[in-house]
Amino acid sequence: MKCKLLALILAATAIPVCAQTEQTSASTPVETTDSLDIYSDLDEFVFTAKKEVVKSDGAKLTYDLEQDDSSKGQTLLDALKKVPMVTVDGQDNIKIKGSSDFKIYVNGKEDPMLTANYQKVFKMMPAESVMKIEVITEPGAKYDAEGTGGILNLVTEKKQTREGYSGSVHAGYSSQQTLLGGYGRVKYRNVTADLNINWANNSQQKQHSTQYREVTDHASDENYRQVSDGDQKVTFDYLGASLNLSWEPDDRNLFTVGSDINLIDADIKHFQSLTSMFTRSGDLKWQFGQHTTGWLKNLGLNASASYRHNFDDKGQNLIVSYFYNFGKTPLHTMMENENILNYPYISPWQSIENDNYQRSHTTTVDYTLPLSDDKHLIEAGVKGVFRRNTADSGTLYGDTPESLTPDMDNLVHTDQIQDVYAVYGSYTGKFGNVSAKAGLRYEHTHMGMDFMTGNESDFRRNLDDVVPNAAVTYMFGPATNLRAAYQMRIRRPGLQELNPYRMSLTDLDVQMGNPNLESEKYHNLSLTYSNYGGTFGGNIGVEYMQANNSIEEYTYFEDQVQYTTYGNLGKYRRVGLNGYLNWNINMNMSLGVGANLSFVDRRSGVTSLKNHGWSKGVNANWTYSGPWAIRYGLYGGWDGGQVELQGKNGGFYYYGLSLRKSFLKEDALSVTLTASNFLNKYHGYKSWTYTDDRTVYNRWSMRSWNVGVQISWNFGHLKERVKSTGASAGENDNASETAGSKNGGSGGIGL
Repeated sequence: MKCKLLALILAATAIPVCAQTEQTSASTPVETTDSLDIYSDLDEFVFTAKKEVVKSDGAKLTYDLEQDDSSKGQTLLDALKKVPMVTVDGQDNIKIKGSSDFKIYVNGKEDPMLTANYQKVFKMMPAESVMKIEVITEPGAKYDAEGTGGILNLVTEKKQTREGYSGSVHAGYSSQQTLLGGYGRVKYRNVTADLNINWANNSQQKQHSTQYREVTDHASDENYRQVSDGDQKVTFDYLGASLNLSWEPDDRNLFTVGSDINLIDADIKHFQSLTSMFTRSGDLKWQFGQHTTGWLKNLGLNASASYRHNFDDKGQNLIVSYFYNFGKTPLHTMMENENILNYPYISPWQSIENDNYQRSHTTTVDYTLPLSDDKHLIEAGVKGVFRRNTADSGTLYGDTPESLTPDMDNLVHTDQIQDVYAVYGSYTGKFGNVSAKAGLRYEHTHMGMDFMTGNESDFRRNLDDVVPNAAVTYMFGPATNLRAAYQMRIRRPGLQELNPYRMSLTDLDVQMGNPNLESEKYHNLSLTYSNYGGTFGGNIGVEYMQANNSIEEYTYFEDQVQYTTYGNLGKYRRVGLNGYLNWNINMNMSLGVGANLSFVDRRSGVTSLKNHGWSKGVNANWTYSGPWAIRYGLYGGWDGGQVELQGKNGGFYYYGLSLRKSFLKEDALSVTLTASNFLNKYHGYKSWTYTDDRTVYNRWSMRSWNVGVQISWNFGHLKERVKSTGASAGENDNASETAGSKNGGSGGIGL
């Protein structure tokens, strides 16, 4: 009787109750905290709810890093390996549902700097600097049409449960890096501010990796097998900081400003390589070695401002926002060529200087109108993006470091222009158990490149893209639904893919862009079933994706030199099945398992190149809260590799565990021990590329084992968090699908 009475009391919140202690679903509309205790007069009845690590509604998957103890002391790249639908290969390349084309957002704001350089930044960025990772596979009309894989949104805004002020500091040391961080928030009247700072360094640990490449020319006896060995050590300093302010003069108006910086200062301490050519009979024909030192930097600066006006308390609002982004990525190397044997085509000294700059201004206006008691929702908006990018690249040769002179035939200075003008409209309606959403986005792109040096001709190109999307969702219950959706996504070629500069770390390996590339267009159909309403929860989906002008990286040879470039080579087809299962074994233990399987077919419309095959992967995450308030975590995953147009990438695996113990009042002090990939000092990764008469085999190995400890301390009692205008991808989980949000939905792609 007591349980029935409590069930009636909690019925309005859609919390399932059938026992004295039971977990809520991850997708219930109730916002829970780490522990929610409800006391009644019914014989000390206690109800406890617990947040899930993973939740999904079919359009977006959210991974809650705050609930994942195993992420403490890790880098963000390590944490991403545990996120369903996300894979990280042995070269730190990220793919979402098998696609390497996606956008990276921070708190709902696009960050081009991170999108272009995430391998470097995520590898040095502490996981503690991010609260949640959102994988938005169906962005809808309000979001940019670019990004065929969707959006990876990093939510750094933290919610607190204490009155007054709040903050935290943490420090950690591991076999990979040393890190320090701090977070603070303060509220005075109607102004709220927060500051987040993180620093990491590996000067004592050093990143160590090796590379091996073997090129076999099946048609030649004299130049049959070329072998290259490389060994590299890199150190870095990372600094990331963000500041956010919000001012709410009254219930109808809200102003926000924010800024952040990400800085990486890395040194190539040592890069030693040896390249040799052998005949078919195994005789050494020629050989040369290279000793390389250098440095690279990544500087990203962002600033934003937004204003939201609520016309009423039902969600009708207007949001105006502005966002500025600046990025700088210089790379300078000095190479001494040594141990030269019978190889005349090389200078004793060589230097590569590569400087890239990115600048963009973004303005958005978003309007939200709920109708008929939130059963219908109309959203509309306009957006302008104005990008100016610069690439300044050159190679210098000489007999001594002081006598280096540039190769005028390979000196390129380019300015890239890309202006995007967009307008969108979308409608969401709820009809009983069925909700429907449809949207249309139009984007006009004016783009081109100016070649300040070199022999290439300047060019301009105008693109017009109409991008539709639609979805229908049937709600079986508060936490169970079936969703059918269609998405069209595009991908414009980037500066690196367009830049014709021939970048070569050795004389036998050249990478260059193609200034004649066109935008890709992808069509995606999906059917997803989600159920997070009980002890077992999860989702399973099937999808089909196709493109007829995909940009593919391809390789060809001239003499003994390998050239790698890009082209709109043709057709891409993929059929996939993916799923995630979460099992709340009891109140103290849970297990999550994700898996994906897809068949990929790639064909060139202009050459005879074609390839097909299966891609597959699985990951798992187990957590347990044991006696003496000790929390245990165990995770692991395996990826079966990817199919490319001219070959394949091999599989890889990873694993890790953690142990966390909290002390003091309200668990203010925590100590976390972590270990990952500890059974082997190095982890390897392989790939194969095939041309008409050559086979290219690559093998990379990286020191990936990691053992470390981290200490964190929380203080303060602030409930408020920095206000958001709603122009964010990360705050409103299901507002559009339920066609009703008192905050008026997520308000678009703004700031």
